[in-house]
Amino acid sequence: MTPEQRYLFDITGYLHIEGAVTGGDLKKAQEAAARCLPGGDTDERPPGLAPRSDEIPVEEFKNRPLLRYRNGFSFDKSLEAIIMNPAIWPLVKELTADMPRFVSGSLSSEQHDPDRQQVEKNPAGLHCAREGRYWYTRYQVKDDRIFCNDLVFFFYLTDVNPGDGGLIVIPGSHKSQFERPDELLIPGADGIDPEPDPVFTNLTPKAGDFLCISELLTHGVLRWKPTDRSRQMLILRYRPQYEGNVSMPQEIIDRLSPETQELVSTASYGHIKDIINQDPVTLSA
Repeated sequence: MTPEQRYLFDITGYLHIEGAVTGGDLKKAQEAAARCLPGGDTDERPPGLAPRSDEIPVEEFKNRPLLRYRNGFSFDKSLEAIIMNPAIWPLVKELTADMPRFVSGSLSSEQHDPDRQQVEKNPAGLHCAREGRYWYTRYQVKDDRIFCNDLVFFFYLTDVNPGDGGLIVIPGSHKSQFERPDELLIPGADGIDPEPDPVFTNLTPKAGDFLCISELLTHGVLRWKPTDRSRQMLILRYRPQYEGNVSMPQEIIDRLSPETQELVSTASYGHIKDIINQDPVTLSA
């Protein structure tokens, strides 16, 4: 991480990395996502690549306003390469003390939902890892390095413009020692999104950008407003290699490049994977 990235991530809990993937690499990733998502030029998807909502028939799934494919990153090498992109690889390494494990990578596409239900409280669905059963998530600074054991990187395949909706965050909330008040945000006139409030920031990345957050950062999602385009992204999750078990289906792992297989694997505390010494990481197969 650069000193600027380290400072900004520490005080806000997130980073916006602009223009990380451009040109032909971005076009290949966008085309791969278009093929994978319902309505693309293929109805045949590799085994293990399933809708997040379990056994939903494709003909029903494609009509949903929010589509999310588990393990969508594995559909094409152009998407798989994103998980160790040079723009984020130094962050992944530092934030896990050089002991990372890639947990999951979903392909998500959201369209305008005219039937989205109104809410009585907590508009935008604010949440963070300290709520519920994820209380063990850690964030600390030692020896001029940041450690965080629950990271999410959003890689954007389409543009988000001001006023579109999408991700909101409460900057600095990753360090809060207090529970979030239930009525921190008040539903607006539509009963869906919150009233404008300086407490939250709506992030508006462009295609090819990354957003990185600690899961301790309080975040939520505003209603997607455009009716002529969708919000498409990869949702990439990382944890330390010595925490938890591999939950990715073996049929997915078998198709991955050796470098990605190593990143997915668990390992003991103190073990340094071979890929840690590679910068950049190039997929060999």
